[in-house]
Amino acid sequence: MHPLFGGTMPDIAMLSDAPANWRGDLLQFRRYVDPLVSIITNPDTETPFTIGIYGAWGSGKSTLLQMVDRRLLDRHGEEIVRVRFNPWVHRREPEMLLPLLNALHAELDQDPEHRFAGTVRRLGTIMAQLAADEMLKRLTLSSVSVEKIDKLAQQYAAMRGQVDSQTGRLRGLLQQEADRLAAQGKKIVFFVDDLDRCEPDQIIDVLESIKLFLDLKHVFVVIALAKDVVDRGVLVKYQPFGFADQAAIGDDYLDKMIQLPLHLYPLGPAEVGRFIRESRPGELARKHVGTLERILTPNPRKIKRVLNLLRVTEAIIEGTPGLAALRTDLVVRLVVLRVQSPELFASVLRQPALLVALELVHQDKLAADVLQGFQTRFKTRAEALQKLTLTFRGKHDFLAPIFADSAFEAAADDLPVYLTMIGG
Repeated sequence: MHPLFGGTMPDIAMLSDAPANWRGDLLQFRRYVDPLVSIITNPDTETPFTIGIYGAWGSGKSTLLQMVDRRLLDRHGEEIVRVRFNPWVHRREPEMLLPLLNALHAELDQDPEHRFAGTVRRLGTIMAQLAADEMLKRLTLSSVSVEKIDKLAQQYAAMRGQVDSQTGRLRGLLQQEADRLAAQGKKIVFFVDDLDRCEPDQIIDVLESIKLFLDLKHVFVVIALAKDVVDRGVLVKYQPFGFADQAAIGDDYLDKMIQLPLHLYPLGPAEVGRFIRESRPGELARKHVGTLERILTPNPRKIKRVLNLLRVTEAIIEGTPGLAALRTDLVVRLVVLRVQSPELFASVLRQPALLVALELVHQDKLAADVLQGFQTRFKTRAEALQKLTLTFRGKHDFLAPIFADSAFEAAADDLPVYLTMIGG
């Protein structure tokens, strides 16, 4: 029997990547929700107004959008038309404007009292015209999106009159519909999520469609954004223009369309520990929560994946004769490596001794740039291991705490067993 479990098979429950609800608010997103709802519902807030929720992949942006959406429904359902748009679902569309308008059309059409029948009918007509309009296919929104780019992109000048005419006509029609809804006491809130899963050119297509066609009075837009992904999209789309400072272009681009940039607070070690304890972890994670606080990347999605893998791993240990002697602290470190650095873990699978080399270097027992030390310790594998060590040393901030007090050298002969069990 493995002493970790006291002879009882663990009860395995997995954590989902789906956005959390109020009960599962482990990240304390309540602190953001009420201020955002207040901004949207306050009659003194001037529109158009766009809110950017900034955070890395897996940081909880979708959860926050869903919670704001739910709070608006619960407390202001009669005042707000809530429109949810996921551009990734429509990633194969040639452009994003029609799916965006269709999301508004579908939301209004679902009203059980049919209070918006006229708007639904007129939006349907607009969408039908757009679908048949060849100009839309030639309309490259980059020609009218960013002031600085407008002045430099002279090759679009010949189309400018046509583009402005088309854009102005459509904006006017959409503003009329927003005004009609406002006369009924309604504001429109668009929630745009999963933007960072799209291709770079599609990301810019969505953002420019929003800026050009939803920058309307009585309209709010709440967008979940990963800033680095948007920067890459701007780089891909506008690199041909030869701007010297691509990063500045990305900043200018977002500044022109986001009135409120809200950056999610990163998790610190204490928040990581609380997240682990409150997410019903298995015994393996509970036993080593202190280590996990130090070595986990403060990203909720990756934390969930580590905890899920640890739960399965502890069940494997329990159900496999001969694994009871494995050091569970090393198991935890290897699971974290697998989730947080797949590239390094793949190299470790080919060369398990790389774990020992990285440990010795991080514990100042081996100089990474001195081949002789590697030759003394690793013999014929010295050059290959030194090259890999130099490649990965310092590549990730979490490597130092993983190897600072690890004991991979003491378990060197059993490393293939650890790696096979975890998925090698």
